[in-house]
Amino acid sequence: MKLNKIALAMITASAATVAANAGVTITPLVGYHYSDLGDTNDKQREVLRTGKDLYVNKDDKRIDVDGKNPDTNETVKAPANGGVSKESSLYTGLALGVDLSDATQFQVEYGQSDANGEASEESAEAGVNRFDVEQQMISGNFLVGLDQFVDTGWAVDPYLLVGAGQSKIKVENQETYGDVKAGTEVSESKDTIGNLGLGALYNINNNVALRGEARAIHNFDNNWWEGLATAGLQVALGRAAPAVAAPVAPVVMDKDSDKDGVIDRLDACPGTPMNVVVDAKGCPVQEDIVDALKMELRVFFDNDKANIKQQYKPEIAKVAEKMREYPNSVAKIEGHASKTGPSAAYNQRLSEARAVAVKAMLANEFGVNPARIATKGYGYERPIASNDNEEGRAMNRRVYAIITGDKTVTETKTK
Repeated sequence: MKLNKIALAMITASAATVAANAGVTITPLVGYHYSDLGDTNDKQREVLRTGKDLYVNKDDKRIDVDGKNPDTNETVKAPANGGVSKESSLYTGLALGVDLSDATQFQVEYGQSDANGEASEESAEAGVNRFDVEQQMISGNFLVGLDQFVDTGWAVDPYLLVGAGQSKIKVENQETYGDVKAGTEVSESKDTIGNLGLGALYNINNNVALRGEARAIHNFDNNWWEGLATAGLQVALGRAAPAVAAPVAPVVMDKDSDKDGVIDRLDACPGTPMNVVVDAKGCPVQEDIVDALKMELRVFFDNDKANIKQQYKPEIAKVAEKMREYPNSVAKIEGHASKTGPSAAYNQRLSEARAVAVKAMLANEFGVNPARIATKGYGYERPIASNDNEEGRAMNRRVYAIITGDKTVTETKTK
């Protein structure tokens, strides 16, 4: 299946994507078109068949398509319908392009190469040896800059070329043979081609660049390869000049040794830690924080006793320490009894004695101001367990204290 229509449609569609402000380039090209590639000649001769239905052999005898002399009707040895292959030659062309991005360009290229044709043995036997072969190529190619992928560090900008198009080859004989006059087109081929190459641009300025390139050309319809090396001068029209930054006066930077945002010559507190918030002078910012205190104390007593057992002394010492740390703190001490005494009044006095015992230890042994300590006895009115068994009564013989207060702490503000 031929790809000519597909290739031409690709060229047209790609050209329609040009942005209104894109740069347009014009590139005259000259180069060397290499078509003598080994067995390609045999493939070309198969395609570029020469001659009409009437031939003249080397003995100047006319031969028709049946292999007979039409004048005498005698059978004459006739050569096969031979062909011709195009020799390598000069290439000239012109490419029109548009910038799709800073690194990509699309170009439509037309080129032509004219050469002599190398006749096949059969064509030579038919009496004709000299041919003119003209090849015209039109293609659409993408030029993709490689600097966007790999920084080469070169003074030139390399690029990859990928494209497709159509090749048209016409063959004319240069000498008359039989009834075929000189200058007659004896063969033609129209084929789809693909282009793949590498090149480089040397930018003289933003709008003019020297261009060199080598590419391989594949003939898809007849499966042969050709080579092309070109050089040209690429001229851009309408391409915006690169913006030139205005010169900026050098800025003298003051040193900030502790990295607090205040330069050394203005920093009144050098060496500030990096996570500390500082003021305009570079000194740490202080902030007041209210620290609240709330703790509980439980002391349990033996039956009908108000003396504090030794095991509770460390807990009372902790309460005293916190009350010294929080000077405005106060303690409310509640005394309780189990329902085992001779009377409610007795249990009331016992519960009050237990609360006073804890207060006395805080004041006398640990130096807490007794004015900050309040006591109250509740007898057996507020049990926390059943008074019907010994375990419950042991839980009810208790002192319960709540210590509350606060203090204002000044701290360094951090980020």
